[in-house]
Amino acid sequence: MSFTHYQMPMYTQDHETYWKQMYDWHMKMHHYKEQLRAYHLDQAKHFQKLMGEKIKTSEFK
Repeated sequence: MSFTHYQMPMYTQDHETYWKQMYDWHMKMHHYKEQLRAYHLDQAKHFQKLMGEKIKTSEFK
């Protein structure tokens, strides 16, 4: 899974442009936390499956 992490805009003296850039950046970045959450949940499920498989195979030994 790849994450989209946009570069934060650099501050400029042109406040109108800066505010627009910051607005756009924050609107893009609010998805980042959701992507990160989904990634960790998928990884947790993957390792949970691995644990379950190990428990199943160890029962037969």
